[in-house]
Amino acid sequence: MKVSRLFILISVFLGISVIMLGGCASSKVSSLPISGTAIHSVKVIAFTPGGGLVADAIGIELSNRGFTVIDSATITGMMIRMGINEVEITRPEGLSKFKHQGIDAMLSVKSASGYDNQPQSISARMTSTESGQILAGVTWQNGYGCVPGSPCDRQWRSGLTEAATEVADALLQRIKN
Repeated sequence: MKVSRLFILISVFLGISVIMLGGCASSKVSSLPISGTAIHSVKVIAFTPGGGLVADAIGIELSNRGFTVIDSATITGMMIRMGINEVEITRPEGLSKFKHQGIDAMLSVKSASGYDNQPQSISARMTSTESGQILAGVTWQNGYGCVPGSPCDRQWRSGLTEAATEVADALLQRIKN
């Protein structure tokens, strides 16, 4: 009798575990395919205005990996001096002006926060100042689990630093240096 109760208890526990874990997922990254054509070397990356904390965190990750990073505040000042507005940043004329300033690529980052103020989604696009070609494009989606806000859910969700690391890793896989 005790064995059958133990078997039932274990079966119920395993069933609940499968249901709970089946509704969980870690963060996901998708990106543009790697180009087969030779791309110029990227050493200096500038951030377009409007990326916020997520762009700053990605910038720190890229800087830690040896890139020269120019933040969006510096770019805003450069835009004023060069007479460029935000719409013109990724147009050929604007990219050419940034290329003459020694910038190899412009990185545009957009993000949305989730219910817990952690990043929910991130989109990053790196554009060559030499050719106007998109060198790398990455989208990132935070994980989820069980009921929002539950301990199970918190286990599957990434914070700002983890998200920035995953996006930087994906971007760097796409550019050749």
